[in-house]
Amino acid sequence: MNHASLWSELEIHPLAGWLRAASGPLPEVDPEGRLLWCGIGGSWMPAETLVRALGGPGAQARWVPLVSPEPVPLVLGRGDQLVFASRSGHTLELWTWIGRLRSLPGWGRWRRPPVVITRDDGNPLARWAREERWPLLPVPASVGGRFSAFSPVGALPLAWMGRNPGVFFEAGQRVVDEVAGARGHWGKRVWGTVDRLLETHRRGIHTWAFLTYTAGLEALGKWWVQLVAESLGKQRSDGSRIGLTPLAALGPQDQHAQLQRWIAGPRDLGVVLTTWAHHAFETPLDLPAACPCPGLEACTPLQILAAQARGTHGALRDAGVPVIHWHEAEGLTLEALASLMMAWQITVALLGLALGIDPFDQPAVEAGKRGTEHVLHLAAKEPARA
Repeated sequence: MNHASLWSELEIHPLAGWLRAASGPLPEVDPEGRLLWCGIGGSWMPAETLVRALGGPGAQARWVPLVSPEPVPLVLGRGDQLVFASRSGHTLELWTWIGRLRSLPGWGRWRRPPVVITRDDGNPLARWAREERWPLLPVPASVGGRFSAFSPVGALPLAWMGRNPGVFFEAGQRVVDEVAGARGHWGKRVWGTVDRLLETHRRGIHTWAFLTYTAGLEALGKWWVQLVAESLGKQRSDGSRIGLTPLAALGPQDQHAQLQRWIAGPRDLGVVLTTWAHHAFETPLDLPAACPCPGLEACTPLQILAAQARGTHGALRDAGVPVIHWHEAEGLTLEALASLMMAWQITVALLGLALGIDPFDQPAVEAGKRGTEHVLHLAAKEPARA
């Protein structure tokens, strides 16, 4: 399939609305208060990625994701901002947290009401928000959960951190325009990556590790894993199974923990290496004479980190491991992160269509949810039997 026809197929897909996303009005959120975010999967991971990557120490301390049903100690304060995010409005984990929060003494004593992020289609969460007269930020029906970075799921935490969501959306739109026109930096990068992933897939490379050397982007790797796993692990209409297995890795930690497998193990794996320019000023290290590393005294920590990334890249290349290297020369800025996230959303969507699957559905995930609901239904009936 050529690039033009592949892009046309993506554009007309009913769940490709994120290609034309724009930042809408947002309710005022106290930047000094805690942000308690109730959601899971695509209703949480883009927000988690943005806060962990772009939030300072204060925002990190005030960011409270409420994801798993597992109990955690929590006291509600008047300055806390609650957010209930679920595209469908039916998410079990979210309703679990709603039930837990409603039992706390601070429920209803907030300065600002909770904000709800969901489709405005009459689902239970949307109905509840309207009954309570809480702000409701609609997720378009044409935007799937794991493609929700360019929706209120991404916009609200940016506004809370004092960042401009409009800049984030504009940077993403520039990527869309370049890929659509097969031009510019992002057009070349995305189409080149799609072609490389298709070529290596034909050679049996079905596992890819996302390796970044920026500690604040560990959450980005987890976001990427969900994006790839849910979009590209499918069964074709003829019954054949196809997909990529994604792994998240963080350098330099995982060049000690996983590199052995990548280089010496079976040749069924590739590495997506993501590096960022560092512009912070640092002084060289003050090392004792006992240091066994020659030349280290002339380096700064960030120079050492860059050397580790280059060294790992070279070792992978020399071993014949496929590497896709994306380097962001402008550093970790809002615009650069927006561009990278949009570029990967497009890359994964195009790759799924090229492989003959729908990258926007997740039937296996729904099967797991139905299994959980069945178990809960049986548990609810158990007392009646007794």
